[in-house]
Amino acid sequence: MPMVKIKCPKTGRDVPTGIVMDLDTFQSVTFTNNSVSCPYCGEAHVWSKPDAFLE
Repeated sequence: MPMVKIKCPKTGRDVPTGIVMDLDTFQSVTFTNNSVSCPYCGEAHVWSKPDAFLE
């Protein structure tokens, strides 16, 4: 099943959020003010639905 990811604003690398879901669910769900610790730059990134994508 695909993983929801965001882009690290500092490195541009794909950051896994730990959330897995299918495309239909992803398109219907709302994400707001989620946070993920970035393994690449070490910072916590706050993200919402427009920042997320499936991979």
